[in-house]
Amino acid sequence: MPNRRSTIFAMVKEISGTNSPLLSSISMKNIQKEIYSFIHERMTTTYSGEIFCYSGQKIPSYNENPIWLISIHLYKMNQLTNNFCLSIAIIENNTLIQGCVYDNRLNNIYYAEKEKGAFLNGQPIYRDELMRLREAEIRMDSSFLRREQPLNPSYQRVRMAELPTALEICTVAEGNTDIFMAMNQTPNEFAAASLIAKEAGVEVMTLEGQELRWNKASSVWCGAV
Repeated sequence: MPNRRSTIFAMVKEISGTNSPLLSSISMKNIQKEIYSFIHERMTTTYSGEIFCYSGQKIPSYNENPIWLISIHLYKMNQLTNNFCLSIAIIENNTLIQGCVYDNRLNNIYYAEKEKGAFLNGQPIYRDELMRLREAEIRMDSSFLRREQPLNPSYQRVRMAELPTALEICTVAEGNTDIFMAMNQTPNEFAAASLIAKEAGVEVMTLEGQELRWNKASSVWCGAV
């Protein structure tokens, strides 16, 4: 059976960049459906017997075969609407062992394996310095936050999240922000990125301080403070 990491990277390469044969042949309106179909055909052929769960599908609490959590989220940034985030988490023996998050806007690939570190485009990432809370850059997925905060410096460090949850968590892992918080997130949205953050030395948990579970929706708190 092919190495999963190599297979994931090869697949991402096929859908990455402006010259991608797959992306050039489909419209953004159908991009989720087409990429899901592409992934499903590729993965089920290569890893027959393993379980593939896409966004909106029920996640088994346990299975003796490896489980893949796969999601694609479209997002808008700088008036551009053709952005998407691909998130892939792999669970084996009830343990989250691999996570990959791909951002087509910046052509960034975040990847982690349990106890083997986190990487951004092949380069190790690790946050070994904690921020003071009063100085931390905070992003929140919250409807009560205004995009334009008051001019008070403490307010300017708190912003509404603009990226998919997986990418917001990854920005904390690489050090671009310090805290991310969100309510009512699905495992497809946070599982892969949570492993990347943990391997990068970042704390990840629910807002209640409980451990995130790869098979249960919950709130998310991610930070280096």
